[in-house]
Amino acid sequence: MTAIKKYARLEATGLWRDSENFDFIEVLISFGKTSIILSDYKDKPLTHWSLTAIKLVSRDQNEATFSTDSDDGECLLIKDADMIESLLLFINKDEQKSNTTKIKFYICFFILIVSSIALIVYFPSKIKVLTASVISNEIEQQLIEPFVDKHVSSSGGSCSSLEIETIKQRILTLIEKDKQTLSVIIIRDQKMNALHLPNGVILISSAFLNNATNEFKLVALLEQELPSAINRQPLNILINQQTTIELIRFLLGFDTQLHIKEINDFLTPATKPTLKKQNLLDDFSWVTLQNACLN
Repeated sequence: MTAIKKYARLEATGLWRDSENFDFIEVLISFGKTSIILSDYKDKPLTHWSLTAIKLVSRDQNEATFSTDSDDGECLLIKDADMIESLLLFINKDEQKSNTTKIKFYICFFILIVSSIALIVYFPSKIKVLTASVISNEIEQQLIEPFVDKHVSSSGGSCSSLEIETIKQRILTLIEKDKQTLSVIIIRDQKMNALHLPNGVILISSAFLNNATNEFKLVALLEQELPSAINRQPLNILINQQTTIELIRFLLGFDTQLHIKEINDFLTPATKPTLKKQNLLDDFSWVTLQNACLN
């Protein structure tokens, strides 16, 4: 507005034509609030041009030609140096404003791209860590109970009795004296030898026990899986099977379960051969455990 006030009383003459089909006529040029007004010599307005629509077509030392955004050939030829200077002032300001707007747009676009990449790369890993941190041992147990019940039911059921549970407890106590991180379920017709699920649940097939000559293979498996259970590695496997959206819904309370999608991810690796140790079980206890599913 300050620039407009500076040139508010500036007037000049020029040659204007309405289109390519008309000849140039001499006009008076003056400033309005947001436009220039072209009038005849009787002060009758012929047209007005918005200051934001004026473009410089050509210029030499003596004159300059301006036009508007329209494509009908309308143009204005001016020889007055002050008027040329004033119009160029507005044109240059608009160009600077346009360039500033473009720069701001590119900066915002760049920030958006960088943020999107950061979210794609950084956010999923962090939300997995966050999910693991909010899952207590009790919640971890609740997460796998539906799967264990369904898996046991579809695999011939579990093999258990008071005597079997006592023998399993003796083995687990020998492996970890202070607390019990692992638990063992013997399943009648499970096709895989052993699965290690979250919350330290080890699912053993009856075939795994029947193919062993003594308890050492079972003990080696449990000793091998104990560090994994302490580090909650099976829980991390379960979390990694979920999508980012599923984890967000779980954290917000919309979903209460994290579903096992690929059971093979929980297969235990083959146990390493171990040196023969002193028997942990008497022959009767081992045979009882080995034949748990025969009853």
